[in-house]
Amino acid sequence: MVSAGAALQRRSGWSIFRRVMGEMRGYRPHLCGIALLGVCMAPLGLLNLAAIQVVVDSYLGEKPLQYYTAWLMPTALTRWSERSGYLVFAGGLILLGVLLNQGFGFAKSLLRVYTKEHMVLGLRARLFGHVERLSLSYHDDKGPSEATFRIMMDTMVIPGVPLDALIPSLQALVLVVVYAALILVVSPQLALVAVLVAPLQLLVSWPFGRSLRRQWHEIKELDTSVLGRVQEVFGAVRVIKAFGREEGETQHLMTLAERGLWKRVRVARTQAWFSAWNALAAAVGLIAFLWVGAHQVKSGATLTLTGLGIAAWLMVSLKGPLTQLVGLISSLQTVLASAERVLQLLDQAPAVVEKPDARPLGRARGSVEFREVSFGYQPEESVLDRLSFAVSPGQRIGIAGHTGAGKTTLVNLLTRLHDPQSGAVLLDGDDLRDLRLNDLNRQFAIVLQEPVLFKQSIADNIRYARPDASFDEVVRAARMADADRFITALPDGYDTIVGERGQRLSGGERQRISLARAFLKDAPVLILDEPTSAVDIRTEAAILSAVEALMAERTTFLIAHRPSTLARCDRILVLEKGRLVAFAEPGAVGSLEELMLSTAGGSTAMPNGREAE
Repeated sequence: MVSAGAALQRRSGWSIFRRVMGEMRGYRPHLCGIALLGVCMAPLGLLNLAAIQVVVDSYLGEKPLQYYTAWLMPTALTRWSERSGYLVFAGGLILLGVLLNQGFGFAKSLLRVYTKEHMVLGLRARLFGHVERLSLSYHDDKGPSEATFRIMMDTMVIPGVPLDALIPSLQALVLVVVYAALILVVSPQLALVAVLVAPLQLLVSWPFGRSLRRQWHEIKELDTSVLGRVQEVFGAVRVIKAFGREEGETQHLMTLAERGLWKRVRVARTQAWFSAWNALAAAVGLIAFLWVGAHQVKSGATLTLTGLGIAAWLMVSLKGPLTQLVGLISSLQTVLASAERVLQLLDQAPAVVEKPDARPLGRARGSVEFREVSFGYQPEESVLDRLSFAVSPGQRIGIAGHTGAGKTTLVNLLTRLHDPQSGAVLLDGDDLRDLRLNDLNRQFAIVLQEPVLFKQSIADNIRYARPDASFDEVVRAARMADADRFITALPDGYDTIVGERGQRLSGGERQRISLARAFLKDAPVLILDEPTSAVDIRTEAAILSAVEALMAERTTFLIAHRPSTLARCDRILVLEKGRLVAFAEPGAVGSLEELMLSTAGGSTAMPNGREAE
């Protein structure tokens, strides 16, 4: 993924704005409704000006009403004694403005909240689904905090592009045009001065925009680091308590947070300079306005003192929307920074994609072939090197090799979590890249060395393999995995919540739930990654008994270091530094104990500091 600095060089604020509006095209009717309500609200303040003019000119000055207010005043009010009807009419104009403003504002507020929440929900759902489909290498490199922050935090502010920038800009622009047009009626020269203030403010304020966006990028990167550290600490709380490192971790977190604090102070300083220069430019415009207006009045031109007063009021009223328009350069930068980060993530291409013409697949027979397969996590490395072997349906293949030999990488290629850089992996004679991903996923059941359970009930964790499975099917799978007895002994039985990552259960219990999940899926190809390495011998015997039943009539790949586990296999596949050094029946590779000893040492270090799996 590109860095923040590189992204800033590549994307302009306008390009980000256009891209975000393209992403929001499904909400155009909602945005148009909000904009229309805002535009209707914009000129309502002029009713107050009209009311003042009615009082000054028609009640006090006994002049006829202006054409733009005369049609609103009921004829009956003109007959009131002492012209008091004009006072009532002026009060009515003020009340009308308030009522209309509140009504439009209420409708706009409801529509705005509804639209914003749907935008955020849609963005989060799309981004979450996209991150799920990204390659394992992305998740290994970035960790969960990077995507979590962008999904949960950055998406919250992106609707600000249309809602807090585009629509308020339209409303402010309407006010600027209306006030400028009214000043034009009073004095064309003053209108020209008023209009020239906007370019002056933009010219002075523009350089602050890119600086602010860069600073907001840095702040969000620091916030992501803080979130990542919090997740890491709470995930390793047992280790932290065991070593008494609570104070040290708190201090580390505070150091990161303080860096973010000073970054925010720097942003506040930049924004203060922005406001100062903006206010100075507005003051220069007002001085020029008064200078020209005063000279026009004094020279006896068409502008009267009253006209200058009205024009000055309009000029002061013009300052608000004009400042709002220019101020968006500052306020929009944090939104643009978040939008850019989300777009970067959306532009991150998955490493494994489905072909447009991918073929469907029913239930596979289970024959597997690796044909000259090579793979590395980085271009300059090789984890698997020209690996070739074939497996018949129903065979049990044990995979042995020292740490870093490429065992887990092999099964990751088999399940198409990665694609080979050369060669092909075939299932029933079909290249995995030619098959539909959803159909392919149904062909594999996986039991990992460290079972992954969710903070849900035991039944839901077993049913994760088949969400539509009935409760009877869940119980049957648990019995086959020798898990039903301990589950029914729990106070809540199958409704027991297992806790974060299954921490309320023992390692053996978690593993048997994982086996039950594999039984329930009933896939033709089974992958077992060290299923008994983290349990005691007694628990291992129970698990191996369940594994034996699970392997029946399924093509099985079993990664193991224990000879007793590999002895159950039809053939042993031995890897060394990514190369196939043996693929034969257990008796043909010599003593399993000697094989385990010969593959127990060493590791292959990868350039990025990880070990090849």
